[in-house]
Amino acid sequence: MNSTSTKIRLTFICFFLGLMTLFAQRIEIDRLEREFRGSYSGRKAYELSQKMIQLDSTYYVGHFFEANYRYDRASDKRGYESAIKSLVKAVELLEKDFYRELRRTTDIRTYIDRYQYQRKYAILIYYLSKSYEYIDKPGEAIKAIKRLQKRDFVFNFGINPYSNISWIYLRNRMYSPEKYPFLKSTIEENLQLASKYADSIKDSDKNNQWFINTYWPDYGNGALLSYYHYKNIIYSHQLKTDSAEYFSKQLERYDRLSYNNYGNLQFIQAKYDEAEESYEKARKNDNYEEKSVKEFDYMQSAIKIFKNDLSASKTIIDKSIKYLGPSPGFGWNNIALSRAYYYSGDLKKSKEFRDKAANFKEIHVNSTWGEVSYNRNTLLFKYLYHKKSIKDLKFRDKGYWYKPKTLYEISKHHFKQENAHLLLTSELSADPERFIGYYNLFASENNLFFDEIWELIKYFNPEYFINIFEKKLQEDERENVHKYFNYFIGQFHLEDGEYDLAIGKLEGVLKDEHLNATNEKLLIARVHEALSKAYLKKDNTALANEHLLAFYMNFPQLVPYSELEMKFNLKIVNTSLTPEQEAIVEELKDSNIEWVENDLSWPTLKINITEKDNEPTVDYEVLIDNDTKFEGSLELKSIENPGQLLAFKAFGINLE
Repeated sequence: MNSTSTKIRLTFICFFLGLMTLFAQRIEIDRLEREFRGSYSGRKAYELSQKMIQLDSTYYVGHFFEANYRYDRASDKRGYESAIKSLVKAVELLEKDFYRELRRTTDIRTYIDRYQYQRKYAILIYYLSKSYEYIDKPGEAIKAIKRLQKRDFVFNFGINPYSNISWIYLRNRMYSPEKYPFLKSTIEENLQLASKYADSIKDSDKNNQWFINTYWPDYGNGALLSYYHYKNIIYSHQLKTDSAEYFSKQLERYDRLSYNNYGNLQFIQAKYDEAEESYEKARKNDNYEEKSVKEFDYMQSAIKIFKNDLSASKTIIDKSIKYLGPSPGFGWNNIALSRAYYYSGDLKKSKEFRDKAANFKEIHVNSTWGEVSYNRNTLLFKYLYHKKSIKDLKFRDKGYWYKPKTLYEISKHHFKQENAHLLLTSELSADPERFIGYYNLFASENNLFFDEIWELIKYFNPEYFINIFEKKLQEDERENVHKYFNYFIGQFHLEDGEYDLAIGKLEGVLKDEHLNATNEKLLIARVHEALSKAYLKKDNTALANEHLLAFYMNFPQLVPYSELEMKFNLKIVNTSLTPEQEAIVEELKDSNIEWVENDLSWPTLKINITEKDNEPTVDYEVLIDNDTKFEGSLELKSIENPGQLLAFKAFGINLE
């Protein structure tokens, strides 16, 4: 009996000492938490989390610190998967040890004791849901956010479950139940559910409103403003611009308008000045601390291309990359740079940035832009690179037919071009969003733009698309977009050999009262290009030449890669040339330019081959009506094919 009693006493003492030790460890962890000053994303926070976990791995606080650190630092799939492990652990320990503290209460004295636990729980659930989103597990994201919904807290600290679920349905609307079982069969049904959940936001706090108004007055309109925000996004996606404008104005009244989203709303109406104004405000309000795609940078860089302000387009994205680095958004930024260099005529640089995007695993953070459109962008610019590379080779040397090496290079590009185009067209044909996205030309989810959409669909049935765009002219209320529909109709008539119909539509675009000569140089250039081709087919050389020159004047960088041959006068300042200098001039003359003599209706390329600091240099100047369009110097040391580079410079294309 004595031996048994002693064992019982020893067991009780050990158990009591264990409890006291555990209690003391948790007191120490709580003290460390109270005294912590700094950011959860800092190294100090992570080191503290490990110390806390070492003291007591069954206590939630250390895991809470670790989860916050991992979430804040995550920038790729592995990072968010790591964050999920810590988040799940912290949530489970909170639920296990603090079940009472996570229960709803409207008694303020009780709530004060429970407040910190409920705040931390809401934050953890939000981060967990977002992490699942970013690794393409939206079903798990919904399950996570519903855990918060079931708690029915009187206050969710700005995290509304209905908002999150609405967002998830909108973000994944194009997928099928086979991929994500929670979805419906069609895009329309998924959008209806997104809208239904958004409608539920408005009244989600009605049972808690008195409590929130009394103790959290700054959040008194939180549900209403969240409702405005998500309805605005959904209506923009559905191209219900009047409704989207209404909700934007409501948000603006409360100083809660997303200028990024409002810029997108203006963009899809082809209101570029208003879009740029909003994107500038969005940029000013963003400190780039949140690592995500900055849609305002991407979209404004496109507007700069439309205006043929290519240096500004590149600068916007260069700065975005500088601020964000290789984090979420890096891939989209490289797509934007690939586009900017493509329109600059620098195919090598365009390919370089396109390849960076293709090789980067983008995480689509806080954006409805997803993997499908990302991959389509990279594939499209692969296709365009090979297509334009053929034009590049033919422009450099009009005698390419007699050069086996050049013909071999052309055949390689042609093979790769056709493969990429086959993939693009098959993907587009299977994409249920092509009707609301690409065929509307401007839509909230479009991160391909009108000129690129033409490259996607130009080889499809002209009659089919003419009918589509004619119908849109009757039904679409966006007046600024109508000229783009007419442009596409004109292009399809041209492809179909209906030259008079093409000319009628295209000339109508140039007369459109909403056409902006400053903001829409790309569109204007493409219209003149198409008109020049149409008039050539009708043997009207005078009008063909007139539109060719207008094509050059609006967007000269496009001309070498077109089917048209530009005309130039050539003026050589040198009175005599060395054999090396003569070779440069001959190489220039071999490019696909029609050289005319003393015809001042065409530009004049003036060159002077000199030596500066003992280095051979070509000074060049392009003159039109005695005005300088381009000028500069080309140092000849250690460069190949200087004559070809000079030919490109006549079009404002600066190649290395």
